Amino acid sequence: MMWAWLLCLLVALAQDVDVGTGGIPNLPPGPPPVAEQVDARAHAIAVSLRCPVCQGLSVADSTSEAAVMFQRRIHELVAMGYTDDQIRDYFVERYGEWILLDPASGGLNDMLYVLPALLLGVGGLRVFATVVAWRREPDDVPLPSDLDHSQMDEYERRLLEELGE
Repeated sequence: MMWAWLLCLLVALAQDVDVGTGGIPNLPPGPPPVAEQVDARAHAIAVSLRCPVCQGLSVADSTSEAAVMFQRRIHELVAMGYTDDQIRDYFVERYGEWILLDPASGGLNDMLYVLPALLLGVGGLRVFATVVAWRREPDDVPLPSDLDHSQMDEYERRLLEELGE
C-alpha cells in the first residue's frame, strides 16, 4: 500500500513541476479578480477536486503534500485571472476526469449507473422465469414402478408406506 501512495505522490509532484512558472499553457488569463475573492474561489475549486493521495478527500480537506501543492497552484491560477472552469479543465487535462469529485454525467459515466441496474433487472427476470418454470412442472410425475418399467425399490416402498398410499 505504501508503494501506491508513493507512486501517486511522485506522479503529482512530477506533473506540478511548473508551479510558480506561469499560467495554463496556450490559454491567456483573464482580468485578475478582486483580492478578497481569490481565497474563496480557490477554496471552492479545491473542494471539487480529489486528492491524488487520499482519494476519499477533496484537495481542500487533505493535508498531504500533493494536496497542498494543488491548493497553491489553484490559488495561483485564480489570482492570475483564470476562470473556475478553466482551472478545473486544467486539472482534468493533466490527471483525467478521475480528479473531479463530482464528474460530469454523460457518455461512459452514465454506464456506471445504468449497467448495475440493468444487470440487476436481468437477474431478477431470470429468477422470476425460473420460479415460474418450477411452478409449471407437473407434480404428478409417475414413478418408474408405476409405469411398470422396473420393480419398486426399497426406498420407494418405504416412502409410499409413510405417505399412507
